[in-house]
Amino acid sequence: MLVFVLKRGVYVTRYICVVSGKGGVGKTTSAISLAHAMGKHKKTLLVDANLSTPNVNTHLGAPILRKTLMSVLKDEASLKQAIYTHESGLRIVPTISTVHDLKRLKYEKLKEVIRDLEGEADIIIMDSGAGLTREAISAIEASNEVLIITNPELNAVLDAQKTIQVANEIGKTVLGVVINKVKESKHELKIDEVEKLLSIPVIGVIPYDKNVRKALKQKQPVTHSHPRTKASKSYEEIAGLLLGKRYFNSVNKKSRIIEDYTLNHLGLG
Repeated sequence: MLVFVLKRGVYVTRYICVVSGKGGVGKTTSAISLAHAMGKHKKTLLVDANLSTPNVNTHLGAPILRKTLMSVLKDEASLKQAIYTHESGLRIVPTISTVHDLKRLKYEKLKEVIRDLEGEADIIIMDSGAGLTREAISAIEASNEVLIITNPELNAVLDAQKTIQVANEIGKTVLGVVINKVKESKHELKIDEVEKLLSIPVIGVIPYDKNVRKALKQKQPVTHSHPRTKASKSYEEIAGLLLGKRYFNSVNKKSRIIEDYTLNHLGLG
């Protein structure tokens, strides 16, 4: 069972790295939305582990930041000083970096710093860099579980395939894949086609939803600003699956079949 492994009477923090094979698939939006949705049930913290092109702060419109993850990596602040609470209730560790910071950065230190969050939350969600950059691999190494975000396009799925291979080689548990921005066009790959290409289950599908862009303009998680939209309900359902819970609004037969399959895959059925 993956949910909150009990060790010596204390719940061990789960570290879930949200990754994608390429940029533009909605990885950061998904990390924010899932962290916010999971935070309704468990103590959750979102870490922007995209050190070169951080986006969490931009998406959420956080205030001028004195301390960030980069400050911690440079030994200029403690992790607790870098934790902020967004008005939606989502707790985040944002990142702001300069070219000078990146030149001096020791990427192997990321795992050490992230692991210092043990006990700070039940779940640490990390938004990694896109692709297989050094920093993205460092974020995967700092996690114990990996969630793949992709689009229903062949190039995006093939890039995700490489990311899954790296995660497997490092020895991380790949929870599954989430297909984002689905328009149900005849040109899109279908769920079974994606699963065949990646050899892992699709645990959720996020429909293309204009409200996601509206939420971005409002600097809010879509699950907070537009909770009744299709995208939000899909994120809530995926969050529930990852927590071993059934989403209470899930009444669609096909959705329930996916739930049963996924819960069994995660050892939670």
